[in-house]
Amino acid sequence: MNTTAEKKAKLKEKYGRSQEETLRCSEYAKRWWPKETSHRMRIADEVRNQLFLFDLPWDMEQTAEPVTFEGEIDWSYQPGPDPEFIFQMNRHQYWICLGQAYAMTGDEAYAECFASQLVHWIKKNPLTEETKGTTWRTIEAGIRGINWLRAMGYFVDSPAVTDEVFEQFLSCMKEHGVYLAACERPFSTKSNWGVLENNGLFAIAHLLQETGDCPEAGAWIKLAKNRLIRQNWVQILDDGVQWEMSPMYHNEVLKCFLEALQTAAFYDDEFPQEFQDKVKSMVFADRIWQKPDKSQPSGGDSDVTDLRDLLTAGAFWFEDPVLKSGGYDRMDYEGIWNYGICAQVRYEALASCEPESLDCWLSDSGNWYLRSSWQEDADYLHMRCGSLGGGHGHFDKGHLDLVIGGEDVLVDPGRYTYVDGTERRMLKSTKAHNTVTVDSEEYTHCVDSWGVKGLWPAVGGAMSRKGKYGFAECGHLGYIDRGVYVERRVLAVGTRIYVVMDTCYGNGDHTLTQHFHPALNQKVTVRENGFTLEGEKSRAEFFCISGHEGSIVLEEEAFPVSLHYNQIENGTMVSCKKQGNGVFGMMTVIVCSALNENETGAWAEAVPVMSAMAGKPLSSHEADGVRIQAQGHTWLVVNAHVEAGASCEYIGAEGRFGLGRVMAAEDDEEDMTVLKW
Repeated sequence: MNTTAEKKAKLKEKYGRSQEETLRCSEYAKRWWPKETSHRMRIADEVRNQLFLFDLPWDMEQTAEPVTFEGEIDWSYQPGPDPEFIFQMNRHQYWICLGQAYAMTGDEAYAECFASQLVHWIKKNPLTEETKGTTWRTIEAGIRGINWLRAMGYFVDSPAVTDEVFEQFLSCMKEHGVYLAACERPFSTKSNWGVLENNGLFAIAHLLQETGDCPEAGAWIKLAKNRLIRQNWVQILDDGVQWEMSPMYHNEVLKCFLEALQTAAFYDDEFPQEFQDKVKSMVFADRIWQKPDKSQPSGGDSDVTDLRDLLTAGAFWFEDPVLKSGGYDRMDYEGIWNYGICAQVRYEALASCEPESLDCWLSDSGNWYLRSSWQEDADYLHMRCGSLGGGHGHFDKGHLDLVIGGEDVLVDPGRYTYVDGTERRMLKSTKAHNTVTVDSEEYTHCVDSWGVKGLWPAVGGAMSRKGKYGFAECGHLGYIDRGVYVERRVLAVGTRIYVVMDTCYGNGDHTLTQHFHPALNQKVTVRENGFTLEGEKSRAEFFCISGHEGSIVLEEEAFPVSLHYNQIENGTMVSCKKQGNGVFGMMTVIVCSALNENETGAWAEAVPVMSAMAGKPLSSHEADGVRIQAQGHTWLVVNAHVEAGASCEYIGAEGRFGLGRVMAAEDDEEDMTVLKW
């Protein structure tokens, strides 16, 4: 059995740093990351005063209102109907902020606070059947395991961490290990929970094996490692996306896998190459869906969070220039504390290059991306049409995100809360996304905050590029119980003109409604045939085209937008409705420009689609056409709803024809370019 001093030395070897290293990391953080340094110092000072506000970038459930404990801390305190405060409170990420404040100041008050709160938590939170639902949920136990080890690395040499305090810490770590090792259930295999649980167990077991405090530690290492390998295999799709379809939880899982790789490196352990390749594919998924402002899309249960720290970590770990192009130019604040000052030298020496293609299709998860460049002022269109993704998924099949010149134009309104009720159900709904509904009905319905009824799959999917034209297509069976199949096609002319084409395949009378959610800074002006969105840097003209039969009804209404958990603002939704019978479609043309470009005269109107062979127009049940005037040019776009054949096999508009179902022609081009056969 090692002495307490020897145990401390073993922990410091893995999670601590020398005096010189601490000084260099502190100087680096203060010089290059003053805002982040100030943020962590503020949190540390608040924690010393028993004030808790959870606003770190990757806090899964951020809070907007601080909670202060005047006397003794109540670790199971719930300030309102949402228990997420309890869970966030008991993950103890803020103790790492205390440690960094201690490293940068040497002020023993931070160490005394840590030791006092640690001992108090252990005393007040025994593992019971009751606390398993509050302070001892398995997910918190796993997160806490890695956070306690990292925090203790900062404080292990402090006089405040007496031998008695350290032994209590190790004893509680062993209790965590016993608890997490016994957690074997299918839910953990398929959920982010399992990864967060076993990342903690893997780190705890390795330390306890080194300190000699636990004979079972070796078995726990193998157990946790095997579970992580299996969870990596089960949860990560071939395109690198975590199956729950929420970037927030994709990245929580990614962070854990990166931490597990680092833990393994600490102890000369190793994960299989296949595991590492899957982790790398997850970072690449982040790079592909990273928006021009560097954030993740707010799909599913996600906040708007900057991705550069994770891409920096991924680029450093895998020594990949493409990943570095989405990260920071230098090692970020958390990276310098996690990987050490030498990491900056290695990272700075790494080359940076952008991905080869501007068009990307993550086909397994159902995500399409069209962009003008990989720069911050880029245009960016994202279409989402994949599986639900379990409880964190939203009803977003066919959803579009649109960015022009680096500015958000159309957005996903977010999540706000996990408390079942009006806001939760509204923000998960189909109506809450830039997609379509049929007969004003939802295609999936909430049973509670997590459960749903109506598990209808996405089907099909295509993407193509021909010169200036980009094309993406998706569909789903959400309304098949109403006898309707819904298909969405998007034709892009460059990245400033988009034709959104929705088709209802069915029998009888139905109403097709397109929903659009402008970003908060967009000024909305509704007009007779569409609406205009004007932001600080961009303008987007929306032309709602009914075809040569039928008409469009436009409606504007208030709709909430939540960029971060527990924060909600008043936004707007614009809806375009069309009634039809059997097979019919509707188009919305979006013409975008920068405000300083003074784009005027943009216009779009329906034109009849002709059969060259029959010499007569097709019905709107067969095809729709539109003429677009913008940027000094004219385009014709044809969207056929039926298979090419007979009178619909060589079709077009205004004398331009082709053998395709989706086609376009510019100005006086003789033939149409086929985007879909």
